[in-house]
Amino acid sequence: MNRKLFLASLLLLATAPASSAAPRKVSFRTLCIERAEGLDKVIVPVAGKKAKPQEIALYTDISPVIDGSFLSDEAVFYKGIPEGGAKPVAVGKARMGKSSRQLFVFIKNEGGEDEMPYRVLAFDDDEKSFPLGHVRAINLASVPVKYTVADNELPEIAAGGSTQIPHPKQVNEYNLYPVSVLYKNAQGGWTQGGTSNWKASEKTRQVAVTNDSAADKTLTVRIYSDIPPWKK
Repeated sequence: MNRKLFLASLLLLATAPASSAAPRKVSFRTLCIERAEGLDKVIVPVAGKKAKPQEIALYTDISPVIDGSFLSDEAVFYKGIPEGGAKPVAVGKARMGKSSRQLFVFIKNEGGEDEMPYRVLAFDDDEKSFPLGHVRAINLASVPVKYTVADNELPEIAAGGSTQIPHPKQVNEYNLYPVSVLYKNAQGGWTQGGTSNWKASEKTRQVAVTNDSAADKTLTVRIYSDIPPWKK
């Protein structure tokens, strides 16, 4: 493996006009909704002549905290360490927010030759941006969705959009509250997509990811428990 050539290539990327911003140090976590084939790990380039690229495992749950440094405000992830002076291959990228804590959500791309294997979404992950006692709802479905939480109907979330939902005060003796999700149908109305009970707590957060299946139009909602490890 020619690590020196790899680092040289990344340094060239760092000094190019499109990447002229100062290096960005962040503490980040990842969440991989579905792995692309052969890509359960990615490489993060690190600025500096003596710095080694950082290899990151992609968890299908929220990962532990990783301290890293990106070449600019755009987080770019690469495939492996190329040999023989080959150009590094980017497999996903996202524009970071302002926080020093970031959550990167990796979504497997299904499409064409010009697409990277992953679409990556970046979210500010600090408690001011994403407070305890809230749900971060991310809509990866191809249509708008909306939630009814404890009988309160919330505004719709556009396809590809996200919002935050505070835990309601109307809970049962087990701190559970009813949730239903609806999706916009072809006629412009709303169709029931599923119901569940979520647990309220002022000491935790959740990430709810809504998706649909192109094969059978099934709507799914996956809930990821998010207790910030720095709070433990």
